[in-house]
Amino acid sequence: MKKTKLIIVLLAVAALAIVGGLLSTQGKKQEATGSKKIVVTMNKGPAETDVVEVQRLREDIARFNKIYPEIEIRWTDRPYSPDNFSTSMAGGTAEDVINLWATEGYVIDRGYAVDLTDFIKDWEYKDQLNTEILAPFIRDGRIYALPIMAYVQTLAYNKKLFTQAGIVDANGEAKPPATWEEFASSAQKLTNRRKGVSGFGMMGQGAECGWGFINWVWQAGGEFEKKVDGKWKAVFDSPEAISALQFIKDLRWKHDCLQANLLATREQLTQLFAANQIGMLIENQGVVSGLANKYGADKDDLGIALLPAGAGGRVNQMGGDFFIINPKSSREVQEAAFKWISWRILGSVDPKRIVEKGQDLRKQGRIGTLPAPPPFIGKLSEEYKKAAEPYGDVLVDFPDVWLEAIKYVRPEPPFFCQQLYSEILAPAIQAVVTKKNSAPAKLMQAGAKTFQTRFLDQVKD
Repeated sequence: MKKTKLIIVLLAVAALAIVGGLLSTQGKKQEATGSKKIVVTMNKGPAETDVVEVQRLREDIARFNKIYPEIEIRWTDRPYSPDNFSTSMAGGTAEDVINLWATEGYVIDRGYAVDLTDFIKDWEYKDQLNTEILAPFIRDGRIYALPIMAYVQTLAYNKKLFTQAGIVDANGEAKPPATWEEFASSAQKLTNRRKGVSGFGMMGQGAECGWGFINWVWQAGGEFEKKVDGKWKAVFDSPEAISALQFIKDLRWKHDCLQANLLATREQLTQLFAANQIGMLIENQGVVSGLANKYGADKDDLGIALLPAGAGGRVNQMGGDFFIINPKSSREVQEAAFKWISWRILGSVDPKRIVEKGQDLRKQGRIGTLPAPPPFIGKLSEEYKKAAEPYGDVLVDFPDVWLEAIKYVRPEPPFFCQQLYSEILAPAIQAVVTKKNSAPAKLMQAGAKTFQTRFLDQVKD
């Protein structure tokens, strides 16, 4: 009996110890859960195989975590795609922070972006935010995105080829064209088929083909989408828009100044431009770093100018990349996500970071470009510019050009922009440069009708 009682007591003590241990473990788990980091995921990060970019991002996250240790940043290398974005949002697989293009303002109207206005109102830098570049993501004064980078579309020209062709000013400096007439004349003079040189490189594939065309329509005085009697209408069947397509056709058949591969991609054109085989491209100043670093172009041979004026005057398209926050994420994650994206854009104009970037570029023998236009105005912008001044040899900027170009900027069409570019405009452009008997009027009229029925009739605004 005594042995039995002793065994029972020992078993009871053991049981209490086990229960106590379990409670202790649960308490530790709860304690750990209480201190668990807030996880924020973002898209369009570097692939794990891109060792350099992964390291740079991790360094950025480490800097961020010195201020916000409670937030863990993770990423996918999935780029934004209009083809599957709605599906990923509906299926709950979209990231918390989404990097997308200026053309995608429609995501607001579909409820795919958090209204950031209340986050921004208490932000120390709200009054210095350059809201002009946020136009595609503002509705009724409410802001739904923050800018990663913005660009103003300009004319990149090869100074070396211009000088060789005698297209110079009174001082013997390369003289970029100011009008369509001067553009066509310069492109023709630059073209030398024997040497494989073309005056103008025109994007000929997919969405980028249509994207490269929109400035010509605006310069001619045309439009793409217009609200008429409360409904959005496709209006690029106008005489002005048709004249823009006719101008592209003339560049091919009348002036014969386009590149040999009429269906070349943007990347192929920049490679030819760097090799002194193309005289002019529609580009922004950001292209300079790629031309110099990737293809070995001499930055001193690269010029940036305003786009030439057409019958409708000057126009320089403005676009860029932006951050939105997923409305399906928890409020806690949304708040953490705002801290991350606001910190990142501030970092792009941090004087210390600018100095570090300039020093690194010199050590690496590489070229960088400054944001044009910058995401902030006022004191932040002034401090950033001052920090960049000593590094003008490696941090390229053309402020006289883009500050002037801003006077004539337009955002991209508001609805179904990517579809407009790739499915409607690109085929029309390809037709006029590959078929001499093509009819610009019929192509634009048919394109406007198709775009209206397939896309704009869906807009409920």
